[in-house]
Amino acid sequence: MKSKKEVFPDDKTLKRMRDKLSDPDYEGGNLALQSGASEVDRAKYQACQLIAKYQREHGWMQKEVAAKLGVDESRVSDLLRGKIESFTLDRLIGYAEKLHPGLRVQISAA
Repeated sequence: MKSKKEVFPDDKTLKRMRDKLSDPDYEGGNLALQSGASEVDRAKYQACQLIAKYQREHGWMQKEVAAKLGVDESRVSDLLRGKIESFTLDRLIGYAEKLHPGLRVQISAA
């Protein structure tokens, strides 16, 4: 069985991938939040981004995130790609809380 180090891309490749995926003009696999999105959709997208950030910062594979959240890998794939339409806000906040104990959600008027 290969170790995670043998399977995972090297630091140079990871940096190139992160830079590409972080580019606001990137039109690849991640779904962007639609212009004119509702505040609920914005909050759902932010929760997905929080989960994706946790995965990147910890170097976890999708299956590790799935195990931590208690969901299938396909659901984690949807989360990490920002496919918010198949999740409720309370479910996404619950997932984020599992990764970030003590998570606080704030609502404010404009």
